[in-house]
Amino acid sequence: MTYNILCGGHPMPGGPSRLEAILEVIQYGSPDILALQEANGFDDPAVAAQISKTLGLPYYAVTQAPPFDDGKRYNVVTFSRYPIRNIHRFKGQAFETGALSLDADSPLGPISICNVHLHSTDEARRLAEIKTVLSYQDSCGPQIILGDFNALSCFDPYTDDESEFGLQFDTIDEMNTRFIDLHHASRGGVCWTHPSRLPADHSRRLNRRIDYVFASPAVASHAGDVQAITSDRAHCASDHFPLIVDFI
Repeated sequence: MTYNILCGGHPMPGGPSRLEAILEVIQYGSPDILALQEANGFDDPAVAAQISKTLGLPYYAVTQAPPFDDGKRYNVVTFSRYPIRNIHRFKGQAFETGALSLDADSPLGPISICNVHLHSTDEARRLAEIKTVLSYQDSCGPQIILGDFNALSCFDPYTDDESEFGLQFDTIDEMNTRFIDLHHASRGGVCWTHPSRLPADHSRRLNRRIDYVFASPAVASHAGDVQAITSDRAHCASDHFPLIVDFI
């Protein structure tokens, strides 16, 4: 599962805490591996340990993001039911938020899991960030790259006059040269992942698919159902919907 949880579940101005709703949505999906973005506050070891215990995902790693313009750290964290090793946090790399790569000893064998949160507004910077990720991942074996790419796919049905974002596909085109976009490959129809109905820290209202799970071909051959969780509770939890893939 990949899930951008919007400011770590902290309240939006005038709103309630959303962490309980976020945890309920995650528990409904019951993932074995969970990649979170905007995990604000999860760089506090006590917070990460409590979330790990609540979800029953005992292994985890955190990449602390650099402070954003608002002073907040939009961290990246990966939780796993399986033992993890070879943690790489892309320290010293020019990310707006961050990325995190690790190996998980899954039932399919060792798999590299790379959790990314790419630049929020600039396609050229997103492309540079993903090239940094791919340069590292080139040395890995079977792998999954997932997260909030903040980027559009040319395979999705956007109109030519989308006023909220430019129709630029370079980042996802780069991913498609090496990896399988599991949702697109599932032929399951359009699967928008943003925005939900939750009043958030932006005014975007046009549907987009910006959260992805990509896999190397050997791993992709084991992919089953791919779906976004779009329940009423998910609409209350974050401005993104979690995307979950079953492997068989």
